[in-house]
Amino acid sequence: MKIEDLAGLVQKKKGSMGVRATAAEIGISPTTLSRIERGHVPDMGTLEKVCAWLEEDMAKFTGIGGLQIAFKKNQAISPDTAKSLAVLIELASKQFVEKIEAEGH
Repeated sequence: MKIEDLAGLVQKKKGSMGVRATAAEIGISPTTLSRIERGHVPDMGTLEKVCAWLEEDMAKFTGIGGLQIAFKKNQAISPDTAKSLAVLIELASKQFVEKIEAEGH
């Protein structure tokens, strides 16, 4: 599942409920909820609340291996670049662990 899917899932669960009522149920501001519904990516704390409300695992939207990726503003790097960086970091981490294990530490 992609972070871009979040808006649709929120809108689907929200149904005919109002923005204020839904936001109160989630524990976020109505403005933040409106932004999410328009496709903006929330910060990690907000994403955690929304995922709890949706009863979805947050890692479905942000997980890449053991890493978590989320962006607070649209001005951040693209999701594709973030995924590439996460893969690079994950591979480097694996090599580091292998080196430590080979050295017997």
